[in-house]
Amino acid sequence: MCGIFCSVVNNVPVNSFNIPSALKVILKNRGPDVQDEVVIDYGFGKILFAGFVLWQQGESVQKQPVVEDDFIFLFNGDIYNTSKPEYMSDTSWIAERLAECRCEEQNILKTLKRLEGPHCLIIYDKREQILYFSRDALGRNSLLIERTRNGFQLLSTSHIEDKKISLELPSLGLFRVKLNDLNSCVLYPWQPLNDYSAQLLRNLDLAIGWKTAVESPILPDWILNCNPAFSYNFYEFQYIKNDVNLFKKLIDQPEIKDTLSIIHTLLSDSIKNRVRNMAPFCRLCMPKLNISPPCRHAKLCILFSGGLDCTILALLANQFVPVNEPIELINVAFESVKGQNISEKLWDVPDRKTSLVSVNELKQLCPERCWDLLEVNVTRLELQQHLISRIKHLIYPLDTVLDESLGCAFWFASHCTHSTARVALIGSGADELFGGYTRYRNSFKRCLGNDLEHQLAVQNELERDWQRISARNLSRDDRIIADTGKTARSPFIEENFVKFIRSLEVYQKCCFGFPEGVGDKLLLRLYGYQIGLRDVVFLKKRAIQFGSRIANKKQNGAHQSDYL
Repeated sequence: MCGIFCSVVNNVPVNSFNIPSALKVILKNRGPDVQDEVVIDYGFGKILFAGFVLWQQGESVQKQPVVEDDFIFLFNGDIYNTSKPEYMSDTSWIAERLAECRCEEQNILKTLKRLEGPHCLIIYDKREQILYFSRDALGRNSLLIERTRNGFQLLSTSHIEDKKISLELPSLGLFRVKLNDLNSCVLYPWQPLNDYSAQLLRNLDLAIGWKTAVESPILPDWILNCNPAFSYNFYEFQYIKNDVNLFKKLIDQPEIKDTLSIIHTLLSDSIKNRVRNMAPFCRLCMPKLNISPPCRHAKLCILFSGGLDCTILALLANQFVPVNEPIELINVAFESVKGQNISEKLWDVPDRKTSLVSVNELKQLCPERCWDLLEVNVTRLELQQHLISRIKHLIYPLDTVLDESLGCAFWFASHCTHSTARVALIGSGADELFGGYTRYRNSFKRCLGNDLEHQLAVQNELERDWQRISARNLSRDDRIIADTGKTARSPFIEENFVKFIRSLEVYQKCCFGFPEGVGDKLLLRLYGYQIGLRDVVFLKKRAIQFGSRIANKKQNGAHQSDYL
């Protein structure tokens, strides 16, 4: 994970053109291993490029920005499913591909079309004075855009200040701006715009003050629809009160068994890529480098509520981490507030209890592994101090009570002082893909139509959430977790996995004719059972803000936070 920064400014004195010190601290937290800056003239003003690198791939750290004869390149992310040599970093490999493009726009588009993995990038064509910038189509990594007094800037994360307009750059495609005309922009969308994405583009134009023309879509191969030949329907199976017998019966169905086999292959590959592609040093040993004997501390952690999603990630990750290295399971609990159940032990919150049950399952299934459960306990005073001094800047420009609760939970978990890991696996996307939220069940119940209309109601709710997942969760979580020098990786949100799961019908993923803790995310629960999990597959879904006790259920998550 890196912090990248690009500022385009007209008519600015050289000695006043720099990154504000508070912002530089935040960017350096994301990329503590090496930093560099480059300032160039472009005729009407100046551009400042800065890179703050967290080394994760390649034999050695790659400094940024990458400056070549024809272009300047900034990159933040991970690229998977390519033929890249192991000794090369993603940044240097993409820079080589861009050099082969010779700044020909169609060649650049072809190069970006082949990239898979969470990323955002900035490319400056020196000759034509054109700035290109984009986020991957799933919007997993943060890139903000801000309107400033004399221009605009792109940056991984920001710092709250007056007199600027900030928003998350929509993950719509590749943007192109000619620096001699900052009133217009061109977008090559990843896929044709729908009503929601068209509104995001209008919001961007209004905020930044330019007009965007939309060109033909790029259409990466994984975005194109696929139609698996499965006809099973969970609603055709009668509910059996013995959940174990029900799961065994469903798993024995040939088509369901085939579906679970594909899930296993795709999810295992996703986790393998995200676990094996990291630097060979932990947080403590990184400053020493070339140490002997090799670092055997934990390099991987899982933000661990003890729920279904993170426990599946932990069990699968076990296959790909050297057996003599621990895997950290980080669980966070917050001090109770008025209105919550204060009769329970101070840190005995629901997610703490669940984590203890689930870690015992992992120990039984993988007794050779050192599972290091790290318990993070946060007082209300600590929460308020860090929220005001640091976390609110990372959440910015988002500002709701829900953003505050989730942002703080992830920040304290990833900031665990006893953690040595530099990669954090998170379960983002599982609920949106498999139907895990209570609102999906509610949409099913509220529908008064026939069976088809019930399924359509749930499908519409799933689709709405999937379109919004980047703006509601992924960008914020990236900014929060990266602040602690960790790279957040989301194995469920992988191109091929997403393509397959979203190709299934809604009645092939969840079944709201079955009770809570069974029918929601039913397909993922069956997969968990198939790979050996028993207790966790029957747990009811619990949101982290309530499971960790950071939030009160009486609060409205959509309301604006008093602290942001």
